Amino acid sequence: MEEHNPEEEEKNESKERLREQLGVDPDRLLDTVETFMKLYRKHVLLQFPLTADLKVKLKELFEKQYPAIKPYIQIWHVNWVFEAMEGVANLVSIRLVNFFDDVENGQNFKEGFDDYNKCVESFTKPYEARKTVIEYDKLKLNAEQLRIYEQVIEEAYQEDLIGFEQLNRERNEFLNVVYLQVLRYFGELTETLTPEQWLHYDILVGMSWEDYFDDCKELNYYLIKKNMQEYPGLDYYNFLLKESEKHREEFARERELKANES
Repeated sequence: MEEHNPEEEEKNESKERLREQLGVDPDRLLDTVETFMKLYRKHVLLQFPLTADLKVKLKELFEKQYPAIKPYIQIWHVNWVFEAMEGVANLVSIRLVNFFDDVENGQNFKEGFDDYNKCVESFTKPYEARKTVIEYDKLKLNAEQLRIYEQVIEEAYQEDLIGFEQLNRERNEFLNVVYLQVLRYFGELTETLTPEQWLHYDILVGMSWEDYFDDCKELNYYLIKKNMQEYPGLDYYNFLLKESEKHREEFARERELKANES
């Protein structure tokens, strides 16, 4: 004989009344609300404000690392810098919010990273200068030629030491800017990260450093070195696309000319 449960019956009757009043299944509605709240917390309360804060901090960092940008000559110079830094900030935010969400929910945070060891090598380590190894047994040089060759190798190595020291300093400044925001938004979660999770964090922020550095190089070239004054009528990223298309067309023309000459 089936046991009579008044509380369960009342619960079912309440669901039926809600279903009639709302026109939807109450359980599905609750699932929808729960999903909405998770997305709201993830994007509206975390990703969007983190992006906004990082955009400002990265603009300040760019101005510090490339002081020749100031004083800004044209208002669109400022707009381009803001747009570039917002693009980087948005990528950082998406990566970090997804990572900490995966960690919090016990999900696979390595998904999408096929060659993980390569990522570790590429994104978690500072730049290191390496001197070219001279294979003396394969060289057919006299004493003077060998001296000159050794000197060229040494000079290139010394230049790399200086250049990589500056790059590592700028890289560390970027990492610190991001880390301060991570502590602000994910402080409690950072206290529970394992060494493996910290390594993955380093990969994500290392990838973002390269995004930042690439944009800095472009901004430095066009706004500082070329000192562009005529606004091309495009936003920053569409301008880069146009420049890339122009370079491809020029390269294709050069190849065609060389083919016709031969």
